[in-house]
Amino acid sequence: MVRRYPEVAMPTSDDQAPGASSWIGRTREAFWPSTPPRDPEDLVPAEERRVVMRSLDSTEVKLGGGALFLAVVLGIAIPTIFSLEHKVSHRGKSTVAVAPDAWLLCGAIVVFALIGLVAVWRRKRTLVTFDLALIGFAFTLFIGLVGFAFIFLGIWFFLRAWRLGKYGTVSGKVVGRQTAERRAERKAGGAPAARSKSASGSKSGNKASPTSGERKPPAPSKRYTPKSPPKKKVPKPAE
Repeated sequence: MVRRYPEVAMPTSDDQAPGASSWIGRTREAFWPSTPPRDPEDLVPAEERRVVMRSLDSTEVKLGGGALFLAVVLGIAIPTIFSLEHKVSHRGKSTVAVAPDAWLLCGAIVVFALIGLVAVWRRKRTLVTFDLALIGFAFTLFIGLVGFAFIFLGIWFFLRAWRLGKYGTVSGKVVGRQTAERRAERKAGGAPAARSKSASGSKSGNKASPTSGERKPPAPSKRYTPKSPPKKKVPKPAE
């Protein structure tokens, strides 16, 4: 007799994560992912490092997306305030209008920030790093501290990509441990070679020791040694 159990309806994707299929949920997941960052002890294999270093992990997506959203807000607010306070700059007898230049720079910052947000959504590390550096240089004309913060963030993105490509991890502790292990392996690999050279030298010295007392005459040099005169025949004594 076969016992049948009642069928249980499996939860659908909508039941598992309500609102995840909406555009709000997709946008939040694109710029604020819920996936945990990679474990620093979990090294990326050598054949996968090129692909991983070109992409962004969850921590980099959150920092890059937040910085670029902030760049959009500051790119509109700072030039607006700057243009309202400095509409005309007096330079001697002539006047130079500052507001048009401020608005032009505002437009450039916003455009680069929007391009960077698209790059974050597509997980393009190179384009995000390039945009952060350009936005930082643009902000140095208004507030140097804000500009250098964006530049340093771009350098941090580049440094993490370099660590991923060379060591397979972004953790400084793991990189330091790998560097110490490689240095120890190089030292350990050179010690046997030195010992083998000294051992071979001692063996060769031992082999040459029995004949060291017997000095061999130097080989004649064809260039500097003159030819010896022919030996004269000694006449035999007469009987």
